[in-house]
Amino acid sequence: MLSVYERVENLIKDNKNTTFKLIGKQILADWSVGVFKSQSEISKMCFVSLATATQFAKACYCEGYKELSIRLKVEYENVMQNKIRADQPNQADMTGMRAVINNWVSENDGFLYDLASKINERRKVWICPSYQSMYSAKFLEDVLTNVGIQTKIIDISINLEVGKHLEFNNELVIILLTGRDTDTTVLALEYLIKAKNDIFIITTPSNIAELPDIKEQKHMLINFQDNNFFYKYRCYALISLFFSLSEKIS
Repeated sequence: MLSVYERVENLIKDNKNTTFKLIGKQILADWSVGVFKSQSEISKMCFVSLATATQFAKACYCEGYKELSIRLKVEYENVMQNKIRADQPNQADMTGMRAVINNWVSENDGFLYDLASKINERRKVWICPSYQSMYSAKFLEDVLTNVGIQTKIIDISINLEVGKHLEFNNELVIILLTGRDTDTTVLALEYLIKAKNDIFIITTPSNIAELPDIKEQKHMLINFQDNNFFYKYRCYALISLFFSLSEKIS
């Protein structure tokens, strides 16, 4: 049985209603920091009516927005309690995880040097992230911009057609393909490949299994040993990877 969180995720991914996408993304952004806005607050934040917020809740199989908010809060508390029990962070465990990630970054130095060489040559790069990797993509955009590289994020959550409108051809593009909400990123990737762009892909073993064509492109895997449900480790790993990349930019 799907959790309410997963139902909200599915509405963001599958629903053609852009208003529902906007509400869902705001709810999940709030959920990630333990915030649960009232129906009035979410309506004002997303510029929608109270009735639209109610319709969204019913699309998640809740009687109304109040039930949706309560169930999301319960799920959040359960996740936090499970993480506390799983972490019981003794310092040795945390140090061990950092060592695993640092080793993973070092193992992919060849990929990073190839990518850095292209960035140094072009001085311009596009980043196309899936929803889960947007935070680390913004970090990469910041560090590259700060060293003089023209860097832009292709936010396909706003407009899948953006790549076509910009007539991508022979551009340098970094694809970040992680998490479950990757359908639109995969569509963008297929278009970018056909348009003969220079593509570097960072993805997971499960995502590469769903799209075997990735193997024909320059790619690296997020395959260090972790708990795949721990978003924090993957985010930390990508930021560590991009910090290492930035050190190779001249």
